[in-house]
Amino acid sequence: MLREDLRTLWTEPRPPDAPARVWRDWALLAAGLSGVVLEAALRENVVWRPVAVVFAVWLCLLPLWRRTRPLAMVTLAFGSLSLLQVASLVAAPREPVGLYTGLVVLVLVYALPRWGSGREIVLGGAVVLATGVLCSVTDDTPVVENVAGLVFLLLPGVFGAAVRFWVTARERQVEQVRSREREQLARELHDTVAHHVSAMVIIAQAGGVLAGADPSAAVKALEEVEEEGARTLEEMRAMVAALRDRGVGAELAPPAGVADLERLV
Repeated sequence: MLREDLRTLWTEPRPPDAPARVWRDWALLAAGLSGVVLEAALRENVVWRPVAVVFAVWLCLLPLWRRTRPLAMVTLAFGSLSLLQVASLVAAPREPVGLYTGLVVLVLVYALPRWGSGREIVLGGAVVLATGVLCSVTDDTPVVENVAGLVFLLLPGVFGAAVRFWVTARERQVEQVRSREREQLARELHDTVAHHVSAMVIIAQAGGVLAGADPSAAVKALEEVEEEGARTLEEMRAMVAALRDRGVGAELAPPAGVADLERLV
């Protein structure tokens, strides 16, 4: 059972119609860059200030592609964090390297399960977890605080997965409602066509019986068949238009006329 669930997760496709960028992305970028400027100017205990500023700007830019390339953005962000952590161990600074604005990577953690495929979620989650474990192991903070930090790091991903599940369930519910509406319209279309065709057959049979005795009655029967056929076509067009408005059916073409007689023959 667990193996089947993992296989299903691995083959899960990306959500369709993921927006590339919206106004919130630019607002987030502006807020992040403003935070970098303020923090770099006001904080006094920033280690490797130029490196920290450049690194924070880099992290603020990555969320612009979080929906279209979630795995790549997570890999770049947390790979950079790992390299910075290793570099800080080699240089042995007394304070952590980086700005608090770097917490913008939590947006990437949220976007990974929200917009990524199953394969991207698994690989990106491994990258995030490995980076969190590396920072916890190489840090001198207590174990409880490190565990709380890992939970805080992974929590946006849980929110992203919950939002994705809710949206998928909502879309499935809407599609079920539309499917029931289409089935009802299809049944109504069948009943309507069957009723009119039955009437046309009866009128044609009556006209055939009366053709020998009363030719005018046969002509009148043909006229009624034509009228019944026109009503049938009109109601069929209305039904098909309703089905097309609900996302199914092809575009209607104009009916054949006298000019198409030779081609039809």
